[in-house]
Amino acid sequence: MDDFLTRVTIWLALGLFAAAQVTRRRSTTPTNGVGLGLMIVGWGLYLGHVALAFNTHYGWSHAAAYAETAAQTEALTGWAWGGGLYVNYLFGAVWGVELCWWRWAPSSYAHRAHAMEVGMRAFFLFMIANGAVVFVDGPQRWLGVVIVGALLVAWRPRPG
Repeated sequence: MDDFLTRVTIWLALGLFAAAQVTRRRSTTPTNGVGLGLMIVGWGLYLGHVALAFNTHYGWSHAAAYAETAAQTEALTGWAWGGGLYVNYLFGAVWGVELCWWRWAPSSYAHRAHAMEVGMRAFFLFMIANGAVVFVDGPQRWLGVVIVGALLVAWRPRPG
């Protein structure tokens, strides 16, 4: 059951993140309470996923998580590197900063520098594509493709 919950929480988190980005694009106001709510719940589920993974799979051992990350990376790329674990920590932190900025300074968030917006999108797309498509096999990969597709649609350039 713990493994099931670990998987479900990340898929729900990523789905809610993508839904938040879709509503953000469609919104006419910077506050966009629905999108912000989706983002908050998604981040909470992401944090729950991390806690479940550390409890269920790694026995609360950072060393075990690092070793497993290195093993998964080696199986896919031939390079035994566990540093992706730190990139995952960064992902969670950036997601938290994003939602705090959106919550407490929505106008500033909505009108931030284009380069910052593109950088955020590139980082999230990289992380989600790797975590939900590249490092996933079987039918779940298609769910990852749908989430990445939703983000690409939400983040496509506006006509003008």
